[in-house]
Amino acid sequence: MSKPQRGAVLILLGLIIGVQFFRILSFPKSAEPLSWDASLKVQKELDTTRSKNALAFTQNHLVNPNFLTDYKAYTLGIPPEAFDRLKAYRSQNKFVNSADAFQKITQISDSLLAVLHPQFQYYKKESPKKRERTPKKKLDVNSAEAQDFDQVYGIGTVLSQRIIKYRSYLSGFASLDQFYEVYGLDSLVVQRLMDRFEIRTPPRIAKKSLKTVSLEELINIPYLNEEEARKIIGYRSQNEVINMKILSELFVNSPNKHKRLKLYLY
Repeated sequence: MSKPQRGAVLILLGLIIGVQFFRILSFPKSAEPLSWDASLKVQKELDTTRSKNALAFTQNHLVNPNFLTDYKAYTLGIPPEAFDRLKAYRSQNKFVNSADAFQKITQISDSLLAVLHPQFQYYKKESPKKRERTPKKKLDVNSAEAQDFDQVYGIGTVLSQRIIKYRSYLSGFASLDQFYEVYGLDSLVVQRLMDRFEIRTPPRIAKKSLKTVSLEELINIPYLNEEEARKIIGYRSQNEVINMKILSELFVNSPNKHKRLKLYLY
């Protein structure tokens, strides 16, 4: 070969050697092969991770069979006639709350139920908890003090003292509807009083005989004024017989008066 040819061959050989040397330096060293035990450990960790991910995916994508759509039922492989039965059941505002109930309603096979069951999350209707309310113990209206009445909404110091005074005038409440007779108490307040109080101690009323009661004693009886007391005495002096029935005739225009007078007379 001529001198130029020899020079070209040397240049070519230098390029080839340089390329090979560059590849050796730049190519990463291969990792050492894992031992058998190490390989098993790595595979086990991978399998555990996959299982956790699969479980999380399943739990986050559970289906409530009570709210299946036509498309979802189709993708789950539920036959149309089975899904129609489920829709008819749900149209009655009823809920499926177990795998057995779902199969009973849809009439699907055991094999299909086994496939669907892990994908379902059933509706559980919780019964509302009933609050156990302890009823407040009612107070005795005939032994209650003014501050007890003052606790009732709508009653202040003035009305509570007025109730005490009227109770004294009556010699004690014989009926809770006598609250209506206290000046200034409206029906709503009276209802609150009836909810808060009861009659445990009977009124201290000394009944008097209609045959022997004096005019002064009649005048001092609640529900009677002097004119009405004289009317009773006048009837008694003109008639040999007088009884409580006569009072309903004397006060025919005030039927409630007869009921009240029976508390004080006999």
